Amino acid sequence: MAGKSRKISFYLLVLEKKVPIQGSRQTRFVPLTKNEIEEHFKNIYDNKMQLLSNGNKAITVTLSNGADVVEVLEFSNHRAFVKVGQQNPSNTVALRNQTTLETEDVPMSENQLLELFTYCFIDFATGIISYISISGAPRVSTIRAMFDHYFLYTENVTTKLAAIMTDDIAAKLSHKHTISKLEIEVAVPSNRILSDLGVNPAGYDALINVRTRTATYEVISHRNKNMFENERDFLTLIGDLKSTLGERLLKLRANAKAENEPSQTYDLLQYSFTKTVNLERENIETIGAEEFKEILTEIYTQSKDELLRYCHS
Repeated sequence: MAGKSRKISFYLLVLEKKVPIQGSRQTRFVPLTKNEIEEHFKNIYDNKMQLLSNGNKAITVTLSNGADVVEVLEFSNHRAFVKVGQQNPSNTVALRNQTTLETEDVPMSENQLLELFTYCFIDFATGIISYISISGAPRVSTIRAMFDHYFLYTENVTTKLAAIMTDDIAAKLSHKHTISKLEIEVAVPSNRILSDLGVNPAGYDALINVRTRTATYEVISHRNKNMFENERDFLTLIGDLKSTLGERLLKLRANAKAENEPSQTYDLLQYSFTKTVNLERENIETIGAEEFKEILTEIYTQSKDELLRYCHS
């Protein structure tokens, strides 16, 4: 039986501190060093996380649509192996016997919730996060939210997950071209599009035999004006879209043109640095944390030199 494949995405973890410009009322963002980023993570790990019975540490991260749990399974030698989980209600799942097809309730106590989770691997020496996509699990943006929760308002430190793009496409578009348009297509829940358009809920029943539902957003700049001030801003937005939307992000395209050249369309998802790994089994539920760690570290190690060539820190 063929194994299931999963995509591993890579992001550059960037923390920037807002500081005043001397002699001015304006401010600027100063990037933290790799050591300072690790110290901020260590601060959360040592002082904010709860010690678990298995020796790991974990913390709840509150999001706009609920709460995720970040559990650190290992933190040593400037590297962290992290599990990110999302709590789900128990009344929508059951245990099914694969032979008899009978189901039974999942045994749970009053203060327990089912958790869907995935893993990421952080190398603080390079600032690179490797994240494996698993359907229904939280997105890597939970890591950004964790940093922001503790440092955005107390230290004016903003956390970003910058996209790592291949072929220096970021430099090409940011410096040599004028980016005039971004097209973003997102998969949305059943009634979301009609609701956003103000359609009466009674009209939802008119939809039958619908396979997919998407929303397309276009962001257009002023004529002959670049949409981004610099390459870092471009990579930050692309990284934010990818890390927040995950598999819901169906298309991400940019229209750009150089002087005296016609406008061209670039498929930015095509240029995103990702790797696909075959898990070599159909039932991925049998894969444990240690095996996921081996998968992430092996793929990261194999890709590290190439990733560093494309990093723009």
